[in-house]
This record gives sequence, structure tokens and C-alpha cells, in this order.
Amino acid sequence: MVITVLVSGMILVVYFALTGSFSYSAKSATAREQARQAIARMTREIRDAEAVPDNDEVAVRRARQRWIAVYTTFNESGNSSPDMTPHLVAFRLYGDGEIWRFEDLNDDGVLEGFDINPSPDDQFDENEQTSGEGATLLVRNVVNYDATTSPQPPLFQYSYVDEYGQLQTSSYVYYSYNRVRILNVQIHVLVDLNPGHSPVYADLQTSAQLRNQRLQ
Repeated sequence: MVITVLVSGMILVVYFALTGSFSYSAKSATAREQARQAIARMTREIRDAEAVPDNDEVAVRRARQRWIAVYTTFNESGNSSPDMTPHLVAFRLYGDGEIWRFEDLNDDGVLEGFDINPSPDDQFDENEQTSGEGATLLVRNVVNYDATTSPQPPLFQYSYVDEYGQLQTSSYVYYSYNRVRILNVQIHVLVDLNPGHSPVYADLQTSAQLRNQRLQ
């Protein structure tokens, strides 16, 4: 009986260990794939950003460390036409570690329920995650700004040419005469694949060259 109990205990320990390992592998694989899809979505839409001449708007409406807003026709029906007006799309990282995408669905140039001018810049209304126009959750457990994470990389970083012709890199680009000179957006998503336990990070980085952006 003692031997049977010991063997049964060992079998249970191995079973639970394997179950936990499988569960972690499945969850981490799902989280990694969601992060890859999110960064791919952001890259494609940012790369396709273009100006809106009728409204005198440059391709990048806002360029911030935790969020970006651009005008794009990516994946829109009829975007092969040069006369198609780009619509506003925004990506924003919140304090709860979620990245959301917002879209101007009625093409009126406004993202209803989305704070386009937060002050200070990173203190926007988290309610917009549910009330913002076209709100879509892209990925969870992003830890770029988690106080326990070191380093804390910016989600977005911008390379642009200043008025003196010098290439600058910054996490914030203010004023349209600077945003029109943005040439490249670096995207860095740091995702915790094992939330609630010892952190295991998926560190994803890419860049989007604004192919429609023109220097002025």
C-alpha cells in the first residue's frame, strides 16, 4: 500500500506538472501570436499613412510615446483610387496593459469618445476603451510602462528631419510642421507571457517607414 501511495503521488505530481506546463505553453503561444498580430496591424496602417489635403492635415495627426493617430486608407474598399480620402485611425496603450485601436467609422474626421488632446499627454480617459469610436482590443499584458519592468521602452518612437535638416529621434513630436517630417516610426511591444507569475517577456520590435510622407 505504501508503494502504491508513493507511485500514485509521483504520477499525480508529474501529471499536474505536465498540465501546468501545457497550459502555460498554450497561453504564452496565444499571447505571443496576439502581440505579433497587433504589431503587424499597427505597422501596416502607420506605413500607409497619408495626408488629407482638403483638411490641411498631415499624415500623422498625433505622435506620442504611448499612442499615435494617423490618416490611412489601408485595407479600405476603393483605396486604389487616388481620390479616396484617408480616415483617422488611432492606437493607444493604457495603464492596464491593453493596446486598443480606434477608427473613424463614419469618416467625419473625428473619433467620437476618444480624447485626441489629453492633458497631460498620458492622462486620457480609460472609459474610451469601451466608448471610443471603432474601439477594438488588440493585445493584453503589455508591460512597456509597468513600474516593475526595467527598462521601460517607449511604445512608439519617431525619426524625423528638423527644420535645420538634422535627423532627430524622439518619443514625442509636436506641431504639424514637425510631424510632416516624420520618416519612420519605431514600434516596440513588450508583452508578459506569464502574467501573475515570474515574468516571461516577448520583446517585439519593428519599424514602419511612412512611404506616403513627403518633406516640406
